[in-house]
Amino acid sequence: MNRMSAIHDTVYKRTQYDVIVVGCGGWGLAVLKVLTDMGLSVLGVERAEICHNLRHYMKHMVMHSVLSYMILDPEDKIVARKGDDHHPLIEELIQSYSDFADKFDLPIKTHHELLDVEGAKGAFEVTVRDGEGRTSCLGAKRVVLATGSYDEPNLAGIPGELNGSVHHYFHEWEHIKDKRVLFIGGGFSSADGIIALCPRNRILWVVRKSNDAVEKMLTDQKTVWGQPDAHLVNTEILTDSQVISLENNTAVVQTPGGRQTWDFDLCYMLIGHKPNQSLCTRLLNGNLDFDEETFESCERPGVYLVGALAKKHLEHIGLTHNLCPDNDGVRYIERIRSAMQQEFNCSGQQFR
Repeated sequence: MNRMSAIHDTVYKRTQYDVIVVGCGGWGLAVLKVLTDMGLSVLGVERAEICHNLRHYMKHMVMHSVLSYMILDPEDKIVARKGDDHHPLIEELIQSYSDFADKFDLPIKTHHELLDVEGAKGAFEVTVRDGEGRTSCLGAKRVVLATGSYDEPNLAGIPGELNGSVHHYFHEWEHIKDKRVLFIGGGFSSADGIIALCPRNRILWVVRKSNDAVEKMLTDQKTVWGQPDAHLVNTEILTDSQVISLENNTAVVQTPGGRQTWDFDLCYMLIGHKPNQSLCTRLLNGNLDFDEETFESCERPGVYLVGALAKKHLEHIGLTHNLCPDNDGVRYIERIRSAMQQEFNCSGQQFR
């Protein structure tokens, strides 16, 4: 029995696959499509719903990149309706990827969390747990990790950052009004969140960036993303500053002119995210180095890293070179296809 299985109630009969793909966001779906078309026995496992990480963000948030950089299906309904240069909303991109999985009947088990990968290349045992707490032991000759880099929030190492009033994603917000809301972080997520909340709340925005850098970012956010009427109201911005404590719902801010304090009801600390550290430690001893030509892990042969784990950004995904000729995602997916073709001595159509 698998050593992880002993602590759980039920263990299913072991099923054998050529490749198991862990994570069913955009990159995981692209890999599943490629491997399925090659005739391999594949399975995608996703701990929640498809595109779980994207669901952490406000559904009306506008994506930075145009649709043609992220789309998987050239016949996608959103492309047909709005064009290649459309900046999609988060909810549109999630719908696009979900439609892609349904259209091509990709083999996916949602609400299955990866617990462990034991064994070696050619004979891995992959233990997953479903939403009811039951565990399965799945056999796989190869494993592809496409879990993204948004599993755990970056922390600032300051007192109070883990209390219940501090949030590290910006998602449901429509109910928030008449609050004192603190934002930490100088990126687009903070700007989107502030623009959404500032009409009905009082905002303090603390950023390490200079005033000029913040102004440029706001200009880009409002013009490139098609929001020319977006305005910051009820908002104070402290640039070249950093929060040094959040204890007792009081922000202590170090500014160029000295320390200031500001009481808050809610805080959004949006300073980036990182891969699941415990998972990376368990599976790869924390070593995310990989072969640039094949994406095979240097630490553990037979395990492949794609997408954000392989330092490839979401906007460079895509299987649609015909829509976006300079989309690097096509080249990256082709490398996975070529690597698996050699590993399994099989053929498959190259994406155009």
